[in-house]
Amino acid sequence: MGMMDLLHRTYEYAYEENDTELLEHYLISQTMAAAPIVLWLDEKGEFADAGYESDKNKQKISIPCTEKSAGRSGTNPCPHPLFDKLSYLAGDGAAYQIDNEKPHFTYMEQLRAWCQSEQGNNYVKTVCLYLEKNTLLHDLERKGVIDASKPEELDKKCRELVRVGIRRGIGMEDLELWNEKSIQEDFVRYLGGRQGEKGLCYISGQEGLLSENHPKTIWNANANAKLISANEKENRGLVFSGRFATSGQAAQISYEASQKIHNALKWLIQKQGQAIGDKMLVAWGLSASNGAGSDLAQVFDGTGALFDDEEEESAIVNADTQAEFAARLKAAIFRREQDLRHNERIAFLVLEAATPGRLSVCYYQEFSPAQYSELVQNVGRWHTAHAWDYGSFDADKKAWVKRIQSPSVLEIARFAQGVEKNGKIEVDKEKKIEGDAIVRLLPCVTEGKALPGDIARKLVLKSRYPLRYSGKNWDRLLKITCSVVRADFKEVGTMDINRDSIDIHYNYGRWLACAHEMERRALYSAGEERATNAMRLFTKFAEHPNKYMSVIQNKIQVYEEKLGPKARWIQDERNAIAANLVKNPLEALTGARHLDGRMILGFEAQMEAFKNKAENRRQSGGEGHEHTKE
Repeated sequence: MGMMDLLHRTYEYAYEENDTELLEHYLISQTMAAAPIVLWLDEKGEFADAGYESDKNKQKISIPCTEKSAGRSGTNPCPHPLFDKLSYLAGDGAAYQIDNEKPHFTYMEQLRAWCQSEQGNNYVKTVCLYLEKNTLLHDLERKGVIDASKPEELDKKCRELVRVGIRRGIGMEDLELWNEKSIQEDFVRYLGGRQGEKGLCYISGQEGLLSENHPKTIWNANANAKLISANEKENRGLVFSGRFATSGQAAQISYEASQKIHNALKWLIQKQGQAIGDKMLVAWGLSASNGAGSDLAQVFDGTGALFDDEEEESAIVNADTQAEFAARLKAAIFRREQDLRHNERIAFLVLEAATPGRLSVCYYQEFSPAQYSELVQNVGRWHTAHAWDYGSFDADKKAWVKRIQSPSVLEIARFAQGVEKNGKIEVDKEKKIEGDAIVRLLPCVTEGKALPGDIARKLVLKSRYPLRYSGKNWDRLLKITCSVVRADFKEVGTMDINRDSIDIHYNYGRWLACAHEMERRALYSAGEERATNAMRLFTKFAEHPNKYMSVIQNKIQVYEEKLGPKARWIQDERNAIAANLVKNPLEALTGARHLDGRMILGFEAQMEAFKNKAENRRQSGGEGHEHTKE
């Protein structure tokens, strides 16, 4: 019940803080709905005007609802008490060959019961007076809102909701009943006087009218999915329920608590929900300084999201070093911990529409104040362990600018599970693999769990196919792969090149980078743009490095000759790498195949060294061979 309790507290906290969005759209016994048909009446209950709101954003309004209508489904759904589908409101459906006698009767019966109660609202009585005349479809047709000559269009309009307003006298503003607070207040009092089963609410701990039908439309992408539901009447004999004979034996929730829980969740999703593949992430806390529902999803973003804007801008302008990054990260983590201290509790929740009618909680983790230090330490370790240089070419400075950071979990999942289409990395949404991967990565950030090995292996495998990607995307893939696998290979998992390492996988990657850079520079000098032999044979080299090393060497011989003395320092680098390789036993070299992530680390580290202008000058004996932008 931890999640339900926190949502219940969140609603009460936001209500006490008078949150504008919550008070306008997420009060008890209200639900959001699109109501494009606008009906205007005068104060005597006569038809005044009608129109159609075509703006999708303006169609959404907050409407009164009952427990049953908020979670309605099936062939005979319960009507909403005031604003509902045209087929429910229209009493002249038979004249237009519309079979709506039963839904209209049910709607009017419910509306009259409200009007005849002690809480009967005068504006609602005006609406009821008009609808009893059974002229709605006729009036809408006269105003051109519906076209009876087009049955398909008429059928579609009958499924759309109608909102009602009152046109008042000269000098007085029209009254939009969907924004009239007195209607909402009277309806809540009317519902409070109903008779029903009462019992102990497991959420609030108080006696109250129990809820049997909980709201839907929690998340618009899956409008019919419910978070709480029990099917006791249908197929009961086919469902194993353990020790429970009724749903109330498992849990019983009052109507008020259910409304607060679901409205709080709807409010949080609308306010700061983040779609992750086919799922929805909500991260929030109860904060006295930042207000209820403070957004905490930034912990899953890249490291840049943790830094202040001024610090991030400074890091971009100035060459970032690992020491500077560590200091800035430490300060950012400290600030984050201080911010968390203002929260009573914080939580990370991921929802998924398991079926069209059911919402499942596929991840939930809650932290108390005593656990905040552990949380921020886990976040800090994540960003430290997976930091890499994501520098870029500065056209104005004509140089590469360092930018050390860790990738977001969204980027890791997208590159691991996606493919390039039209220059973008895309994931098949129907397979739900991106959302599943992200959910598996979230505990790695907040709980300090190890990164899933299959995700790392997929990144390594994909990075062996450079010709499947544009240059920009492949470069990003390489860096993300290095961020992910560097923690597994501490000796060579450094951003600075390790020239002393004799690791076979690492040095094969460095050697391939030298071959690529040699040919790339020669092609650039000649004004040619095409893939180098190292890129075309990258996959084969990763599988059989010793065999394809000689193949690539023969192919780039001509480019070495074209570069002449300018190639000497790259040749010296390559020869030093070859010397490191031969320090390994012969059988290790000849038997090396299917190189792992260390090859990618070596290739990327060597390429980054080529981009370093000062390093190039030192290695080339003073010549300025800066790495030009490709």
